[in-house]
Amino acid sequence: MPFKYHLVGNPFTFKRRFKRKFILILIIAIIIITTFIYISDNTTLNDGLILVKGESRKDKYGIELNQYILDGIYSIGFDGRKNKKIEDWSLYIPPCPNLHPVHYPEEISNPVCEDSSLQIMNFDDNRGKGLPHSLPLKNITSQLNSWKEWEKENKNNMGPLYAQEYVRNLVTDKYHPFDYGYKGNDTSEISDTEYYNKVINSRMDEVPDPRRRRLFFFFLFNTEFNILDVQLSEYYEIADYFVIYEANSTFSGMPKPLYFTRTLLETNRYDKYKDKLIPLPLEITLDEDNGRGKAFPREIMARRVMIEKGLRAVHARHGDIFIHGDLDEFPKPHALFRMKKCGGWEHLQMGIGGGPKSFKDSDVKSYFVDKDMNVPVNVDGTYMVDYYNQLSIGFMSWFYEYSFHIINNDTVPVTAHPDIAIFDARRSLGQLPERTNSNRKRSEREDPLLDPNFDPYQGYSYTDNSNMQKTGKGFIGEYIRDNTAFNYEHIIDRNKVLIWSGGWHISTFLPTLDLIFNKVRSYSHYDCYKYFPNFVTKMLLKYRISRHAYIFAQFTPLSDCRIRLPESYKEGYKYNFSHKYWKENIENGGKDENFRDNEDVLKHEIPNHVWQNPICYNYMLDREHGLHKKVWWEVVPKKNWNSIQFKDLNEDTINQLLPVNITGTFKKELLESMKN
Repeated sequence: MPFKYHLVGNPFTFKRRFKRKFILILIIAIIIITTFIYISDNTTLNDGLILVKGESRKDKYGIELNQYILDGIYSIGFDGRKNKKIEDWSLYIPPCPNLHPVHYPEEISNPVCEDSSLQIMNFDDNRGKGLPHSLPLKNITSQLNSWKEWEKENKNNMGPLYAQEYVRNLVTDKYHPFDYGYKGNDTSEISDTEYYNKVINSRMDEVPDPRRRRLFFFFLFNTEFNILDVQLSEYYEIADYFVIYEANSTFSGMPKPLYFTRTLLETNRYDKYKDKLIPLPLEITLDEDNGRGKAFPREIMARRVMIEKGLRAVHARHGDIFIHGDLDEFPKPHALFRMKKCGGWEHLQMGIGGGPKSFKDSDVKSYFVDKDMNVPVNVDGTYMVDYYNQLSIGFMSWFYEYSFHIINNDTVPVTAHPDIAIFDARRSLGQLPERTNSNRKRSEREDPLLDPNFDPYQGYSYTDNSNMQKTGKGFIGEYIRDNTAFNYEHIIDRNKVLIWSGGWHISTFLPTLDLIFNKVRSYSHYDCYKYFPNFVTKMLLKYRISRHAYIFAQFTPLSDCRIRLPESYKEGYKYNFSHKYWKENIENGGKDENFRDNEDVLKHEIPNHVWQNPICYNYMLDREHGLHKKVWWEVVPKKNWNSIQFKDLNEDTINQLLPVNITGTFKKELLESMKN
C-alpha cells in the first residue's frame, strides 16, 4: 500500500486556511457592523423628558383651545435633546415666507345655493368613469320651509326609507324630506360672538340654527409641517376649528417629540391660525398585536379617541359638521363651502333627519339612563339605532404619490377619504329617532341633563378603549372612516354616496429623502423596512421614488398626471356649479366643449395654497426638486429664513426654484405679484 505524505508548510494548504479564516472574520465583522448600525439607527438619543404644558387660551366664544394641554404631557426633546428648539431640529422645514390663509372669492365662499349643485359619483355610468350625478342645492331657509310643508301633509307618514334606495334615486330634482330639528327663528341679526357663545353654553337637547352650523377638522399629525401648512391655509376660511392629534411616540413604538404642540406654544409659526387650533397630544398606551403588528391597532385607536375628544373640545351641537381624515387627505374647498352653506344634501348622510327632544319633557327618555328601553347592541357593542342613511360620506379623491404629476390612476379618483358626517345630538344623548321610535307609553322621570354625572357626549364615546377586542359599548369612531375604506372595485358594489372628484390624497409629498424616511419609519406599514439599516432603506426609497413606484408593497409603477394650473394667477380657477348647466350637459352626454373644459379643471386642479406659492412647494409640482434640484431653504441661508421675501432673489435663483411647468401668463402674473 503506497504511503501518502503531507509536506509541512505546503503554500497551497496555507492559502486555503488563510482564505477560510479571512472569510469567517469578514462575515463576523459585517454582522457586528450591521448590528451596530441597526442599533444606532433605531436608538433614540434621550437626555430626559420635557413637560409640555400650555396656559389657558380661550377664544372669543369661550372655548378653551388648550384644554388638553393644561395639565401637561411628557415627551422627549427634538433630536432627543431637552434644550433643543424646533428651529434647530435636524429635519425642520421653515414655513413658506408670509404664510397666510387662502382668501376665497365671494362666489366660492358664499355660493348662491338656489343656483348651485353638488356632484355625486355615478357608478352606473362606465363604473364611475363617466359623468357624475348632479344634486340640486337649496338655501337652508327654503329647506326649513319645505320640511314644514311636507310634515303637515305627512303627519302619519314615517317618510322615505333612504337606506333602501339606490344612490341614483337620492339625487333627483324632487324635494327629499329632511328634518333639521330646528324650530326657532332666523338668527342672522345676532352677532357671531353673542350667537356662538350662547351655542357652546346651550343644552345638548337644544338645536342651533342650521344656517350657522359649524365645520370641524379632526386629523392625525406626525411631523409633516409642510402638509400642515397647506391644510391650515387651504381651509382656514371654511373651518371653525382644527383638532390636531399627535402622540409622544410613533405608532411603531418609538418615542417622539410633540412637534406640533411645542411649535404652537413656543413659536409664531401658526399665529395667523391660532384662534382655530386645538392641540390634542396623547400618550399611546395600547400594546396589542392584531396579526399585522402593533402599529395598526394604535392608529385605529387614535382615530376613535380623536373623534370623541374632538367633538367634546369644540362643544359640538346638533347639525354641526365634522371631517375626519389623515393630514394628507384634502377635500376640495369649493365643495365644502357648498356643503356648509347650502342645504339639500343632508339626507344623503342623515336620512330623514330629526333633532333631539327636550329632556324637560318627562316623556323623553335616554337609553343610557332608562335601561328598561332594552336597546339592542351588536357584537362590537354599538347601539343598533337607525340614525342615518350612511355613517359618513366620502370624498372621492385623486391619489397622488410624491407630487401632483405622479398618480395612482389618472382616469378616476380611487380613494374615498376624507369622510364627512353631521353631528347628531340624538345619538349623543341616547334618544331614539322620532320617526322610528316605538309607541310604548313612557314613564315619568327626571331630566338627565340636570344630573352632573350624565355625559352629554356618551353617544359618541366607547366604554372600553383598553383593547381592540371591542368589549365595551357605544360609538366606534373609526367606523366613520371604515365606512368608505374599500378599494375602488368594492366601492362600486356598495351603493355608497361619494362626492365626485372631491379631493386630493397627497401621499408622501415631502421635500427631501430624509423627511420621507422619517415618515416611513413611523408609519403603520414600517415593518417591511424595519430590519434594514437606515442607509439601505433610504437607497430603496430613492430607487422607488425615481421610478414612480409606491414606497410600500409591490413594485408597480404609477401613472404620469397632467397638472392644470389656472390660466391666470390673478384670477385663479373658474368654476360653474349651476345645476341647470350640469343637468343639461349630463343629459347631452357631456359633449359641449366648454363643459368638457370645466370638467377637466375639476379633474386636474390642485390646492389653491400650492399654486399660489409654487416656489415654496416646487417639489409638489416637480418631483425633481428636493431630490436632484433645490428647495428654497437649501438656497436661502438659515439666518434669512424668517425674513426672506422671494422678490429679493435674483432672476436666476427664482428660475432655479420655479417648477418647470410654471410658464406663460401664469408665470408673468406670478412674478408681478411677487414684486407688489
